[in-house]
Formats: sequence, C-alpha cells, structure tokens
Amino acid sequence: MREWPRLGAALAGLATIVAAAFPARAQSVADFYRGKTLTIVLGLDPGGTYDASARMVARSIGKYIPGNPNVVIQYMSGVNAVPAANYVYNIAPHDGSTIWGGARLAPFEPLFGNANARFDAAKVRWLGSTASETGVVIAWRDAPVQTTDDLFTKELIVGATIPGGDTYLYPNALNKLLGTKFKMVSGYSSQEPIGLAMEKGEVQGSGNWSWSGIPVFHADWLADKKIHVLMQLGLRKHPDLPDTPLVMDYAKTPEQTQILSVLMGMKQFGYPFFSPPGVPEDRAAAIEKAFGDLFHDADFLAEAKRQNRSAGMATGAEMTKVVAAAYALPDDVVAKARDVISAAK
Repeated sequence: MREWPRLGAALAGLATIVAAAFPARAQSVADFYRGKTLTIVLGLDPGGTYDASARMVARSIGKYIPGNPNVVIQYMSGVNAVPAANYVYNIAPHDGSTIWGGARLAPFEPLFGNANARFDAAKVRWLGSTASETGVVIAWRDAPVQTTDDLFTKELIVGATIPGGDTYLYPNALNKLLGTKFKMVSGYSSQEPIGLAMEKGEVQGSGNWSWSGIPVFHADWLADKKIHVLMQLGLRKHPDLPDTPLVMDYAKTPEQTQILSVLMGMKQFGYPFFSPPGVPEDRAAAIEKAFGDLFHDADFLAEAKRQNRSAGMATGAEMTKVVAAAYALPDDVVAKARDVISAAK
C-alpha cells in the first residue's frame, strides 16, 4: 500500500502550522518601490515654471525614497490643475505610486465653490511646495501704461489663459476690488504664449506673471528694459523688488484687506504637491519625508537658485497648517472672496 498521499497531506498540514506560527513579513517601503516608477501627475502643460518645478523634484527625489524608484512626469493640463487633482484623488492608484503636482490656486478651489473640484483638500496629504510665488504686473515698454498709477487711469490689455486661471483671475479681481483697468484677452494656453504675444504686440502686458520665471526664462526683458514691473502680487515684497509697490498697499478698507489677504495668501505655496488619501501610511510618510530631505539636497538647492525659486520652500506639515487655516476662515470672509473669484470665471 502506497504511503505517499498520506505523507503529502502530513507535509501540507505541517506547512500550514508553520505559516500560522511565522506569518509572512509585510512588504517594506523599499520592497514596494524597488524597480517601480513614481509618477508625478502635473496639471499643467510642459514648459514654464510649474514644469521646471516638477522636473527639479523628479530629478532628485527618487534617491530619498527607500527602494529608489524611477520618477516620471505625466502631463494632464486643465484650469488650475483641477482635472489632474481630480484624477489623482479619485482614479489613480492610491498605493504610493502616484502624486499630484500643480497650480497654487488648486488647494483653494473647493473652498471657493468650484463644483468641478472633486477632491477634499483636508484629506489629501500635502507633501510640500518647492517655492512661494510672487506675481508681478508687467507692461511692455511701449504700452500706454508706464507706471503703477497708470493702472488706475489707463487701460492695459493683458493676455490670459481662460477665466478661472490666475492670469485672468488676479487682474479681474483687482479691477473689481481696487479699480484697476485691465482688459483681459483670454484663450492663451499658458504663460509662455502670452509672453510671445507681448513681444509681437498682440497684448500690452500681463496682470499676473510669475516673477521667478522672468530672470531665468526672460532675462533679456530686464537687461534690455523691454518691460516695466508695475506691481507685486503677494502678502509681502520679494527681496528682488524692494522698490516695486505691493498690491496690499492699495487696499483702502478693512474688507479689501481681508479679501486681498485671502487671494494673495494663495500664492504662499507657489508649487504644491500632494499624495491622495488611502496610501499606506509607511509609504505616504516616506514620500513626505523625501520631500523634506529634498529641500536640503545640495544639487536641488543649486538648481532652485538657478531658477530663482530658492525662497519660500515649505514642508507638507507647513502646507497642511495653512490650508486648514484657510478652510477655517469665517463664512463671510470666504463668501466675499468667493464673489470676487466667481466674477473672474
């Protein structure tokens, strides 16, 4: 009589007992990322300052994540990077393989009632921002507007993307709040085509250009005095622009100050990133830590300096605190700011 079936059954039972006594080791963060790809879904087109920010991160962050994954950028453009945020929050894998990078207005879109923003800014894990951003109002050298005071008495034709984008939203908000006379010509795909339009004479300037990009991508505008930098858009002056007026100085009432503080506060985190909810805690923590480590990396800091974006780097914890404070603002302040923003959409 053959005994092999009995022996097989006995061995199978022994294997079960051993497995129960010594459960399989959980997959480590390094095991998960080793040989894999981390995708940054960037909510903007290639080129320009947002793409430059994402490329800085993609080049260096992999060495700070256990397992050292490859890092790639996937482009998914849309107004204020909201479609990309929706994708990462609702559709992309929540396993730590995908993060979002995008526009500075995106964290506040749900707060201000954008029905298309189908993500919860309080539930994502904010990873950090590679810089703060100071916007500037600029006019081409032969524009009828040559001084800051001219903004309130003469029309300045400025290029814009579409209503809701920050190149449209900010000048339109200043028209409504402060009485400036911007005329927006919308339909440009991004900031760089607006620059070409200025050079060709199609428009006369921009109501919100990222200051950090001008010395890097358009140094000739400054060297050859092709533009006038008329106003800074932010909560405080940029160190490069000590003599350029700050928009906050033009608020005439407490209400205007409140609303401008909200609008300009959105620029504090100029180049934000988040990972979606539901990512295993050890992986989510590893990615957030990698961002923090990145901000001390010599190569990353050198590149940031070359790109004129070495000011205002923020950790995920810092971003989380400020975003939470914005969502805790009194309803009347939010409503007033929403009214101004909705007029620009």
